[in-house]
Amino acid sequence: MKPAVSVVTPVHKTSAPYLGDAYESLKAQTFEHGEWVLVLNGGGYVTDDIRNDQRVVVITVTDDAGEQHNRIGRLKKAGIRVAIGPILVELDADDLLTPDALEAILATFEDSTVKMAYSNVAMFEDQTWQPRAFSEYWGWRNRPFTYQGHQLIESIAWPVSAQMMRRVEWAPNHVRAWEATAYWKLGGHDESMKSGDDHDLCCRFYLAYGPGVRHIDRCLYLYRYHANNTCVTHNADVQAQVLQNYLKYSRDLAVRWADDNQLRKIDLGGRFDAWQGFETVDRLDADIITDLNERWPFHDNSVGVIKASHVFEHLVDSVRTMNEAYRVLAPGGWLFIEVPSTDGRGAFQDPTHRSWWNENSFRYYTNQAWARYIQPEYTGRFQASRIVTYDPFNDPTVPVVQADLIALKAPYDERPVGEILI
Repeated sequence: MKPAVSVVTPVHKTSAPYLGDAYESLKAQTFEHGEWVLVLNGGGYVTDDIRNDQRVVVITVTDDAGEQHNRIGRLKKAGIRVAIGPILVELDADDLLTPDALEAILATFEDSTVKMAYSNVAMFEDQTWQPRAFSEYWGWRNRPFTYQGHQLIESIAWPVSAQMMRRVEWAPNHVRAWEATAYWKLGGHDESMKSGDDHDLCCRFYLAYGPGVRHIDRCLYLYRYHANNTCVTHNADVQAQVLQNYLKYSRDLAVRWADDNQLRKIDLGGRFDAWQGFETVDRLDADIITDLNERWPFHDNSVGVIKASHVFEHLVDSVRTMNEAYRVLAPGGWLFIEVPSTDGRGAFQDPTHRSWWNENSFRYYTNQAWARYIQPEYTGRFQASRIVTYDPFNDPTVPVVQADLIALKAPYDERPVGEILI
């Protein structure tokens, strides 16, 4: 009988000693009709009792000899290539599934619109079972969870959104599962990535399927902390790739979120280089003709994404500009700003510029320690997603500040994703 689900696990030399625990967690599943595909790599091994189980498929990746970690997404994809279940589940060799994990995953995929699913996770220290949890400072919520008498902490993931998908720290964590057809339609894991491949895949699933990425609000996965966790030994690689993922996907994620929530997308000053699908707003030659120094012609909470590329410096009152952006944005709405920085002459060279900005300017709109100096005139609250100065013109005298901000309004601000300073 064809298995209803395929669990895929790369096995490295450092994770192989824990494989027996993972196997026991699979044997304890309330749903039994599945297969386990093990991908041996860099010294990984499988004991005879596991290898002789008819539900286990073992393959070896030979060109990674001697390497513990080499493009992990390629290893997962190698296992998925031989998997025959219509639902694919990821399980690391040093982790565990809760007994009801596969049953809960399959129940979620009974809804044909679901293409990817992810759950909450509980984390523990190797050998001691000391609980660990993601910090609530960054927006996580936690609750008690008991596994085989061990008192752990369940870290609760967010429902899918662009805000949580923007970085790996908040994107879908374990367990992750995919509909096989959808997985291959998107090309699966990017085999060229050394790290950050899971985040990349999650972003692509959200862009393709939106609400078809589903959160299972239950703890289905137990993550073991030990000295050789990838997040410890290869954190620099992970962070470097996650930044590239952000640069590649963040604005498309915001657009997908706005479309799913039937919110407007507006391009201020958009008669030049408008983003596709955005309403352009300018003093002439635009979809909406208006003077942005006056009240903006949009209802409160009606806009999902604002593009403001080289327009805010032409407006007279910076505080009023930020207030208007905040007013029209929906809770969690995105504001993508580019302005010339006063760190170079570009901010001052244009005779039509009426306000001046640099990275520090955005502290007043995102950090209460600075916002207090412009209150009560300033009535907004923004979360800084990313603020950087860069050189888009290959001219160091004309640096530009790029500020990606998120509107802090209820209900988004009741459980925002990431650090809040205002």
